[in-house]
Amino acid sequence: MRVDRLVFLLVLILSSSRTLISQQSTSAPQRDSQATALLQASVRTMGGTVPSDSVATGSVVIVAGSLTTSGTVRILTRGTDQTLEQLSLPQSTVATIYSRGAANATTNGTTQSLPLERTASCQSVAFPLPFLAATLANPDEAIQYVALETSGQAQLQHIRIWNTYNSNSAFQFLSDFTTTDIWLDATTGLPKTISFIRRDGGGASPKTLLAVSYSDFRSTNAILYPNSIQVSINGTPWATTTIQSVSFNTGLTDASFPVAQGAN
Repeated sequence: MRVDRLVFLLVLILSSSRTLISQQSTSAPQRDSQATALLQASVRTMGGTVPSDSVATGSVVIVAGSLTTSGTVRILTRGTDQTLEQLSLPQSTVATIYSRGAANATTNGTTQSLPLERTASCQSVAFPLPFLAATLANPDEAIQYVALETSGQAQLQHIRIWNTYNSNSAFQFLSDFTTTDIWLDATTGLPKTISFIRRDGGGASPKTLLAVSYSDFRSTNAILYPNSIQVSINGTPWATTTIQSVSFNTGLTDASFPVAQGAN
């Protein structure tokens, strides 16, 4: 009788181990070779090497229903994991700061820390070079080739990425919040559009579809930066940014990306 129980326990342990191994194998990030090669080529086309930092300024026109507002924009990046976008409008100044997995939103001087679900899609994609380079450098990032698609006269390579958090199980619940679609111009390899859904939480939390489109890439110190950036919200055009100046390797520090942990 005891032998039968021991055999049963051994079979149960082996079965559980196989299930665990299978689950780990399934959760391992998958990287499609074609999609990965396309992203690598796009990064090379934009300059290959991510600058230590970037500072871009320009003008922005925002259309909200029948109201059109003009203002200025300031976009900062540092490495591949710190970004800041600031809009200065006649009635308000709004900034979103992302720094190494944490994010704040500041409106007219009042700062609020953002939930992890929102933070997962808060890294600015206005300057696509560091964003795409970060994707390639992150071993937890899954990269999937979707299709060759047509938009007007352009042929676009459609790629989908998401962070599996495979190396950090505590954050795997955030994976669905990181899904991002990328369209690359099939001829030039330059990014055409990057799109993602922004949410503050799971379940019935409202979803906002943002699409950031690029044109008029210009070279500064052998690095291509889009001088025209269009943002749509839920399929409706919202903001058009015209970049007027770009500088690289200016000496930005962590202090340029202040993320107040636990701010309200």
